[in-house]
Amino acid sequence: MPTEQPVEEVPLEDEETRHMSVGELRQRIHLLNNDIRIMKSDVHRITHESVGQEGRIKENLDKVKMNKQLPYLVANVIEILEPDAED
Repeated sequence: MPTEQPVEEVPLEDEETRHMSVGELRQRIHLLNNDIRIMKSDVHRITHESVGQEGRIKENLDKVKMNKQLPYLVANVIEILEPDAED
């Protein structure tokens, strides 16, 4: 039987905001909204960069895989094109 952890209630007011005027509260809300917008922009930018890096990593892994393959076809062509000993 899972035990439920008590949920900590976060008070809607604290001492600092309780003594603020309406103008100060609006200014605080505006600053918080700006911070949220900046953080969302940062998350979007980092996500975009991450997708680009993953694409480059995939391309490089494909190049490494391609360069690890031995040139069997070239070796076989060289063996086939050797001159006959008819002389």
